[in-house]
Amino acid sequence: MYIIIMSYIFPLIDINCDKVNELSTPHLGTAKVYDSFVTVLLQQLITGKKMQHEIEIKLIVSNNIEETLKDLSEKQDVKLIEQQFALENIYFDTPDKKLRQWDMGMRIRVNGDHIEQTIKTAGEVIGGLHQRPEYNIDISSREPQLDLFPQQIWPKDTNLEQLSSEITPLFATNFTRRGYMMVYPDGAVVEMVLDQGKIISGERDIDVCEVELELVKGKPELIFELAEALAQGSPLRFGVDSKAARGYMLAKGVSHQVSELTAVNLGRDDTLEQAYIKAINHGLAHWQRHIEVFIEQGTYQAIVEIRKALSLIIKANDIYSDYFQDDQLKQLTKALFWLVEELAFIDSYQRIESLLDNNGHKIKKLSTQEQVVELLATEQATMPSVANLIDLFNSSQHTALVSRLMQWLFFKPWQQQPLPSLEKFQTKLLRKKAASLLDNDWTLIQQSLPIDSDMTYQDYLSQRFNLQHNLQVGLCVGEMFEESERLKFRAPWLDIIYGIDQLLQFDPIKQLLRGEKLVDDEGATKKWLARKEESLLHAMEQSRKQALKLTPYWQE
Repeated sequence: MYIIIMSYIFPLIDINCDKVNELSTPHLGTAKVYDSFVTVLLQQLITGKKMQHEIEIKLIVSNNIEETLKDLSEKQDVKLIEQQFALENIYFDTPDKKLRQWDMGMRIRVNGDHIEQTIKTAGEVIGGLHQRPEYNIDISSREPQLDLFPQQIWPKDTNLEQLSSEITPLFATNFTRRGYMMVYPDGAVVEMVLDQGKIISGERDIDVCEVELELVKGKPELIFELAEALAQGSPLRFGVDSKAARGYMLAKGVSHQVSELTAVNLGRDDTLEQAYIKAINHGLAHWQRHIEVFIEQGTYQAIVEIRKALSLIIKANDIYSDYFQDDQLKQLTKALFWLVEELAFIDSYQRIESLLDNNGHKIKKLSTQEQVVELLATEQATMPSVANLIDLFNSSQHTALVSRLMQWLFFKPWQQQPLPSLEKFQTKLLRKKAASLLDNDWTLIQQSLPIDSDMTYQDYLSQRFNLQHNLQVGLCVGEMFEESERLKFRAPWLDIIYGIDQLLQFDPIKQLLRGEKLVDDEGATKKWLARKEESLLHAMEQSRKQALKLTPYWQE
């Protein structure tokens, strides 16, 4: 494949694709045609500002990415012309964040003597793939001129004069940009820029080191291929937050926090296909958001949430699997299980962390407390560290997995399968299917945890998987039903899941006993564990019998 990489001078708004096609010939390597091509494209980069609909990928990269870019160009026999320059970007909003509420972003960009104002309006984000309409207009000062933007982009009844008087600078992004234009022989064009600098708000600042790959013309597969190729040479991950989003957080002095995985937001008239796409998107967003939480804060609770998100995606693939007729879905799910297995240590880690908390306060009545704390701390030290996990999330294998899932959602390859399964998937309403999906696992739970039997420790452990999966189905389709009844029904089952986790928190001590690493003086430790289990089982039995008397919310 023969590629030309060109320097990026100003933000690309329009390229004469007919001219690109004309110049993309087998003779492209000749100096005369190449120089003509450069001249034409440079002229169009500098002129011709109009609205474009962005399709771009954002990548959070390391400082050595420049070496990878150079290596990539050499491997693909690329001619390289590059330019570096400084960009100053000032972001505006009203004190009550009106633009943010409208899902709009307003900035002024200064590049030497050139000043440009930009509005980005509501779009779609799939993983690190961003699609947003963008409007760019040259201006002569650093003051926004909102009346120059097309009138139709504003919400109905917007008073532009009042809005103009209210907007004020919130934060700035100042960075050095190195940019390239990648033009393929078939006329496809991808813009690639490397930004390195800072986001600044008052006295606070955060570093920026990211690559943006923007599709100008051609098949979207190109930018995914480029992202994965870059990941082979340098640590990176897909970025879910724009510089503007990070700037807003910096201006407010807030950061990402761990949050519980919530139910998928569904519409009453969603089809099965729409509900499936929403479920996968919901899981992917939660997964990627908690990668950022983990990297910022190093909290292992974020890993718990990442695993929940992966389980939700896997469960959604399972419950809608009847509507997919090839092996693509199976292969995707298999790839997801790789990451689930990489994070499988988190159960043991969390149990040990709970026992070690506050210098082993939970086991203070154990005569072997000191020995247990020492042994568990040694065991925990062998588990993946924060640095190990950051390397995992920035690895080429993880990048390839996220890229694969993003492409699954973006290209929707299942839409190429033959009817009638596709027709049912796209036309059948979820509300007509949701109850049966929930019933499948519910029947199994009723049979496994009958109300007239007493459950043992082992009984509960054996049903942990089924209970979790039933609750995951509820996250996938539960919003089709009345919220208060749904939450009322789920509450005691969530208590039971929590109870099982509490039972398992003592498993590290049992393992020490089984491995004869812990000396149990006259069986005192085993007796203490038995009392703890008995107390927990009593509470769980009360919750289970209460839960089994409730009418499932999907049957009312």
